[in-house]
Amino acid sequence: MKLLSIADAGARTAECLEFLRSLVETESPTGLVAANVAVADLLAEALAGVTGRVERIPAPGLGEHLLARIPGVDRKAPPLLVLGHMDTVHPVGTLERNPFAVNAGKVTGPGIYDMKGGLAVAIVALRLLAANGRRPASDISALITCDEERGSPHSWETIEAEARASRAALVLEPSAPGGAVKSRRKGVSAYELAVKGRLAHAGIEPEAGASAIHEIARQICRIHELADPDAGTTINVGVVEGGTAENVVASSARCTVDVRFWTGVEAERVNEALQALEPVDPGCALGLQGGVNRGPLERTEASGRMFATARRLAAQLGFVIEEKATGGGSDGNITAAAGCPTLDGLGPDGGGAHTLREHILLDDVPRRIGLMAALFESI
Repeated sequence: MKLLSIADAGARTAECLEFLRSLVETESPTGLVAANVAVADLLAEALAGVTGRVERIPAPGLGEHLLARIPGVDRKAPPLLVLGHMDTVHPVGTLERNPFAVNAGKVTGPGIYDMKGGLAVAIVALRLLAANGRRPASDISALITCDEERGSPHSWETIEAEARASRAALVLEPSAPGGAVKSRRKGVSAYELAVKGRLAHAGIEPEAGASAIHEIARQICRIHELADPDAGTTINVGVVEGGTAENVVASSARCTVDVRFWTGVEAERVNEALQALEPVDPGCALGLQGGVNRGPLERTEASGRMFATARRLAAQLGFVIEEKATGGGSDGNITAAAGCPTLDGLGPDGGGAHTLREHILLDDVPRRIGLMAALFESI
């Protein structure tokens, strides 16, 4: 099969940038319902232009998820899942400080890298195929959610269901710096450890108390020792709270714990150790809540074949892509955990995610349009 060329894709760059401008200038922080519905309107209209079938899934308190079905050549094969999110971490008003602009080879704007650039590229790639009388190899299920930046609490079940029904998943998250796709992602566990102590006057009878703060300090040291840098397992205590006054033996304290890991085995090891924690001070009691939030996106034989295909297609288009691993999680972790071969990080190269320096590289836009179209026709 002769691929559409980078020149074909490049002819769509201006169209892609104009669509991307509309997405970026419709600011959509997670949890702001009206804003996410507004950007969903833009995406639904664009998807309807290439499919005609777009389901809007209400997400109370968040907005709407979109699920589009794009017909392919082989209607009997399980579909290819194309996954992205419309929500960003940036509050409304960020656009004034980081406006949409094309300057010195960069395209800037809040959420442009993570990940409205990937959404725009995928939709323009579908338009490119349609304009040339071509279709994806099989049906595509395009799922765009509005809660990823909050851990996908509402869309999780839908993502899992679509992943189990699909033969593979392409995730439109931004590429790693340098343009590499992400074939591995660490899993994430989140916990809260609460300590209940016993109140006492710190000057008159401190021995009558049991300090929850002293106890949680000891437990934090124990928790930190569970990290295994050689295995890539990291642990971070991010929030610590407790006590009421400097002259009161604290009766309560809490801390949050973030755990990152490459394998499910490591996740279970840390989980078992945390569940087995016991107080050093018998006057204190521990309470632990939480667990695995996202399992790891592990590189499998099937996902390795997907990367090999992507690399071959990129070479045919005249550029090189590599693969990298990252410690951050995405909805690709969910699809991989559901047994769906997953290739992540297919959005445009750039940087500054979650900051006022967020941008994509202008030169990478036609490459990503061309690669996305080729992947749709080949996987």
